[in-house]
Amino acid sequence: MDSNIHEIEEGLNRLHDKEYISESTVNFFRDIIRAQYKVKDQLDEIKISSTLSEEKIKEMMINGKPLITWKDIPLEEAHLKELFQETCEIIKKQDKNKTEEIQKLLDAESDGKLKLITLIEKLFSQDSTYFHSLTGELKVDEQLLLFLALHLARPFFEAVAEKLNDKVVDELWIKNRCPVCGSGAQIAKLEKEVGKKILNCLLCGSEWRFIRVKCPFCNNDDPKSLKFLEVEGIPYRIDVCDQCKRYIKTLDEKKGGGDTGKAIPSVEDLATMYLDVVAEKEGYEKSWFFPPSVDELKANTESKTRH
Repeated sequence: MDSNIHEIEEGLNRLHDKEYISESTVNFFRDIIRAQYKVKDQLDEIKISSTLSEEKIKEMMINGKPLITWKDIPLEEAHLKELFQETCEIIKKQDKNKTEEIQKLLDAESDGKLKLITLIEKLFSQDSTYFHSLTGELKVDEQLLLFLALHLARPFFEAVAEKLNDKVVDELWIKNRCPVCGSGAQIAKLEKEVGKKILNCLLCGSEWRFIRVKCPFCNNDDPKSLKFLEVEGIPYRIDVCDQCKRYIKTLDEKKGGGDTGKAIPSVEDLATMYLDVVAEKEGYEKSWFFPPSVDELKANTESKTRH
């Protein structure tokens, strides 16, 4: 994962006295992360090795192919089911209003209507149609299903990504998706030394270099429709795109190391929840797993043209 459990715990502990985030929210994510690490520790006993040669890695990157394929993920059904059940209990404990929906998901898994491995596979392949269809069939909130799928998948993908992170060749991959697993970005940073923009993967925790003046979601590079929002006194800014109306929170290392001491992406994302409020008030949507579709981009463009 993006750091070891002790560093993450320390980062979360530093959030307890923050006015903008409740103690229950901090504890909720602590429980989620602990459950993930419990599985990840079990995965450490499984041999995860990369058989990709240096030449093959370069070839894949030149051709725009992420290094992880579906068959590389060490999905153990028993571990996955254990994590699913524990995560469902954590969500119910945090939000009693989700109890009915969570029970529907538990029942669907028990009845075979919800297949966990298929859920993870469809998340990996970014099959939004599957999620739309399944949420309608099970009558649950799609954001809840996506949240659950993402947090079930993370320990498995991160276990593999840790074996491949040092094999990424920056100059061969400057794309808006992860070179290791092909997913989108969760958070970004501008490096202190030369101001390189680095994206952090939402799914496997890998980091990769990206172009500073370019949207990491729709690839828009028109400077007139790209800008950033700043909040005085903090080392963060919000990079926004007026084409797809997405945003990403960005840590500027020249202005500091983050609210939590060492910059740990998963903790930094939680520590900057107040920036999500700022961005949403300005009409931008939080970056999520599925990129905006061609139809969404077209609708946004037509809307701007009409106004």
